[in-house]
Parts: sequence; structure tokens; C-alpha cells
Amino acid sequence: MAAADVPPSTVVPRRSLWARLVPFATAVVAFVAYAATAARTITWWEGSQYPLWACTLSVGGPPGSLLLTLLGWLASLVPFAHPVAFRLNLLAGLIAAVTVALVTRIAIGLSAADEARPGPAAVTAGAAAGLTFAFGLSVWTHATQFTPYILTAAFTALILLAALAWWRRAADGDAARYLFLLFLLFGLDFSVHRTNALLLPAALLWITLRRPRAWLAPRAWLASGGGLVAGLAFHLLLIPLSLRDPPVDLGEPRDLARFWAYVSVQMHGGGFLFDILPRKADFLRVQLADYAQFLRQNLAPAGLRPALAILPGLLVLAGWVVSLRAATRRTLGLLAFFLCASLGAVVYFNLPAHYFRGMDRHYLPSLVLLAPMLAVGAAALLRLAARAPRGVRRVLVLALGMLLALIPLRMWWANHRACDLSRVRFAETFSRDVLEPLPPGAILLTNGDNDTFPLWYLQLVEHVRPDVMVVNIPLTNAGWYVPQLRRHRPELAGLLGGGSVPMPATLPDTTVWIPWGASATAELDLGVPPPDSVALRLSGFVLGQDFVALDLLRLSRRHPLCVACTVAPQNLAWLWPYLRLDGLAFRMVPTTDPAVHDVAHLRHQLLERVRYEGLADTTLEPDPTSRTTCGTYVAALLSLARSQQERGDAPGALATLRFAGTHAPPTRLGMEADSWSGMLRQAEAAAASTKPAARAGP
Repeated sequence: MAAADVPPSTVVPRRSLWARLVPFATAVVAFVAYAATAARTITWWEGSQYPLWACTLSVGGPPGSLLLTLLGWLASLVPFAHPVAFRLNLLAGLIAAVTVALVTRIAIGLSAADEARPGPAAVTAGAAAGLTFAFGLSVWTHATQFTPYILTAAFTALILLAALAWWRRAADGDAARYLFLLFLLFGLDFSVHRTNALLLPAALLWITLRRPRAWLAPRAWLASGGGLVAGLAFHLLLIPLSLRDPPVDLGEPRDLARFWAYVSVQMHGGGFLFDILPRKADFLRVQLADYAQFLRQNLAPAGLRPALAILPGLLVLAGWVVSLRAATRRTLGLLAFFLCASLGAVVYFNLPAHYFRGMDRHYLPSLVLLAPMLAVGAAALLRLAARAPRGVRRVLVLALGMLLALIPLRMWWANHRACDLSRVRFAETFSRDVLEPLPPGAILLTNGDNDTFPLWYLQLVEHVRPDVMVVNIPLTNAGWYVPQLRRHRPELAGLLGGGSVPMPATLPDTTVWIPWGASATAELDLGVPPPDSVALRLSGFVLGQDFVALDLLRLSRRHPLCVACTVAPQNLAWLWPYLRLDGLAFRMVPTTDPAVHDVAHLRHQLLERVRYEGLADTTLEPDPTSRTTCGTYVAALLSLARSQQERGDAPGALATLRFAGTHAPPTRLGMEADSWSGMLRQAEAAAASTKPAARAGP
């Protein structure tokens, strides 16, 4: 059969030179922007976790992101940028740039209008769509930090490319090779993140729309199932990775049983976290509204003029209409992919009201599927202008081309400040300021992601204070974590007597005596003789973490026990009467008398050893996580000022407050301006009232 006799939708378009070069050019432009704005160090949440997993070849939190870890580990071995976290953030930018190229290529192909060779309209529209995608807020945000979400978007683009390639070749056969490739990508993506698994129903519908007879062909079943199994099998590499006993091994998937527990997320409730009913918030006003906000941020960001703000959305809608008329079944299949990635994500992730983190990372695949439709609409508009009368044709086409170029340019202008992390160091600053003032050989108890993983990264990768033992309190309740502590820390070989973590229990009033000694109070001038032992009183409901903390005290009593300032008092409540602020951590002392506190030492820690780097830089706007976490600086300085005031040192308290205003401005870190002003006025009045007495002294 001649090519002219083949139905238009089955023709494999030949790419022109421009169709080959433009995706590469958009990737280069995007990468330059991403590299310039990439974080130079770790960031909060996954921005510190995944660099840690990659650099140490460790097993991260379930269900893991094995492929990203391996890619990051390979990149960490190549000394082309320092520190390593910056190197990995550049890798994220490279992955994002490749995704931009893939989206541009898809956009050009869908905009070709069944042309044998994509023309200028398709190429121009594809470039505009690719760069608009590149400079969207969500894509750019995740292109500057080493996390799995931008790799997920890359897999979405690869899945869409494979699906389109199969569609073009499936008219006269099952195209089994492309079915194998399509489902291999689904399986491999399981070891990146699970968002793209939502696209599987759309893939089945896609095959049904194009070639329903494929379901009767054993070869098609074998290719699809074989590809999926082969991709999923890649995740089994977690077992030998865990058997290496890496520095961090969350969940320890060391055999098939524990591997299944790991990938099914049993430690968080199991069932692959499939929890769509009941809804955790109003479906329309909270959950769908959150996705609508995501679309506004990435298609019509704040700061654009109304006419330009609505243009991308109008072009997307026009693209769907044009595509439906030109290739109805294929467009219905693409629409199914989009609905699974958008509405499916809203349904599956079941966003709670007032959730503490944005969900845009889970919506990225839908943007990959939406951006090419912008190109379809733009290309149709350019072709329509090209059919205008000769007198106005050139002017009209040129004007439309400039307007299309203006869309990504304005997106860049609207988002470049918010996405520029090149000078943002809040996570590293806070983590160093917690670690570095700690006493030698300290045991530091932490509570969550942002006070644990950044510290582990600094210790294991950048070798900052490796003498400190950072122990995450909630993880001690997990059965695998305590044996891991025993293996990695010889001095803890007897932790819990070598047994398992006790189950939660309700205790009557119980007193536990911990031996003490003079060496335990080294570097602290408490003004009281150290006791031979300390009585700790437990009662009520206690968790495994309470027993672990008690045993840590027993086994390592010569190592100062500290608790990070981010730990809430309800954790280890029996310990808090013995804790005194010591920098950005609380240190255990052998007395419950609140008046016993080495305030001079605390002043030295907070005013001389803590760095406060970047906290007072008004050109950097702290994000909500930075504002909340770094608010502990303010709390620590205010605590020091109160202690100085209680001891009659009003001038010292005023000096501390002024230091806070200069180095950790409270109003930048969450404190109300009126409260801060009132506190300063009171301190100034108290300091002024002490001056005559001070002058009258000897």
C-alpha cells in the first residue's frame, strides 16, 4: 500500500531539520535557566532526603525512588560541581530540560495536522508550548531541587511518546514492540514515584480505542505483561541495596517478605495507601479547587495582564477542539490520559483540608499532557492566519508569532524570582546551627523530616560533626530501626538488651534511676554538685520511643543527651523537666530545678556560635517551611532574654533582643510586628530603670 493510501492518522511524520533542532534548543534554554536558579545546597523535605540517599547509596523511605537514587549516585561520583547537593540539583535541571525537549517534540508531532513533515506552524507552536511548560511555576520549582517529581514528569512524557508511537503503527498489527516499551516504562516508573500508575486505565482505553482486537492477540498480552513485569522487577534491586547495610536503610527490605512490606507501605498503613473514601475534605471547594489553583499558577500566573493571562488557557481549549475534529479517537485517548492524571490525582491523593504541603508535585504529569494541546491550538491559529489575504498575511503571522513568544517570556518573568533558589540556604544554615554548637560526642534526639535528614546529609556527605549521634525519635518505634542503631554504633550493642522495641503500654507511676557522674556535666557551670543518679518518673501511656530513650541514657550517660528545639514537649514528656536550652537544642541536666541554668553558656552558644546565615537578608523571602522551622531561632533568643531578665540582667536581655532583631528578625520569621515592638519597649524600659543603680555601684 502506498503512503498516500494509508489513513492520515497512521502516517509516521518525518521530522524536518527544524523539528529535530527545536526540541534540543528549548532544552538548552530551559537548562540554562534551571542551572542559574538551582539550589546550591540542600533544601527542606525531599530536597535533603534524596541527595542523602543518592550520595550514600541508601534506601530511602518507602516505597522508595530507586532509579533516582542510582542516577544520583552516579552523578555524585563525577566531581564537576561542589558541594554534591548542588551537583545533584543540576542533574534535576538536566532531567527537567530533557522533559522540556520531550514535551516540545510531542507538541510538534500533535500540531502537525497529519502533515507528512511538520511545517513552520507546528514547529513554532511546539517551541512556544515547550517553553511555556518549562517556565511554569511547578516545573521550574522541581527542576532546581533533586527530587523524584521531575523524573516522574519525564516518565510521563516518555509514556506519552511510546503510546503515540504505538498508535501510529497499530493500524495493521499489534505493534508488540511498542506495547512492550509502553508497559516497560510503567513498570520502571514504579521505582521513581507512583503518580504515573494513575495513567494505567487510560493506557488500556488507549489500546481499546485504536485496536480493540489487540485484546484477542496472545502476542499483545505477552508484550504488555512482559514489559510491565520487566519494569517492576527493576525495583527488586532494593534487596541487594539493603543487604549492603548502607548508612541509612529505612524499612530494611532485605528479603521478599520485607520487600513487599516496604513497597506496599505497611509502616504507614499498607494497601499502597489506597484511601479514597471517605473524602478528607470537600471535593469541590478544597480538592478540585486545589487543582484549579495549580492550573492558574502554571498557565496564568499572577502578574500577567488579563489578556495575556487567559491566552494559554484559551489555546489549550482550542487545541482540544481542533484535535477532536481532526483525530477524534486519538484525542479521546489523550483526554483519558489527562483526566487520569488530573482528576485521578485529585481523587487518589484525597487532599486533607489545610494540608501543610502543596500537592503540585503530584499534578505535574497532567501538565505534561496539557502543554501539547496549547501547541495544537496555536498551530491552528497560525495556519488560519496564513490563509488570510496576501496583504495582511505576513503581518498577521508575524504578530501571532510574537504573541506566542511573549507567553513563555512572560511566564519566565512571572516565576523566575519565586523559583530562584541559588542563594537560599535556610535548610543548610539551620542544620549546621543545630549540629555545630553541640557538645562533643552528643546524642541528639530529633522528631521529623526537616530536623533529621538535613543533619544526616551534613554528617554523612559533608562530614559535619560526625561525632554526634542523631537519633530520630519516631523511628525508634519501628522494629527495624533499633537493630540498625546497634549495628552502626558499637557502643549501643546492648540497646534494649538486644531485644525488640516494647509495645506501647500504660504504666503506673514508675521511677527509673539513671546513674550520673561529674563527667556528665562537663562544660556546664550549674552551680550545684552533680548527683550520683537521676530519678526519671514515667506514668500513663508510653511508647517504644520512651524505652529506647531511657536505654540510651543508661548506655551512653557519659555522652551529653540533647533534644532538638523542633521536638514538641509532649514527646518524651518525662524528660523535659531535666532539659535546658543549649543553643538550638535542649541539653539534659541532673536537676528539675528550673533556676539551675548556665545562662552565660547559653549566651555564648546563641550569640557567638550560631551563624544565622541569610536569616536577615531582606532580598530572600523565607518560604512557609523556612519561616516555621527558623522561627526556633527567635524562640531560643527570646528564651535567653527571659532568663537574663529573671536574673536581673535587663541590659543583657535588651542586647539579646536587639541581636535577634539584627540577626533573626522576628517579624520575618512569624512573629507579629506589634508583639515584637511591645517586647522591645518593655525591655528598653527595664534596662533604663537599672542604669542609675548600675552607676551607683562601686
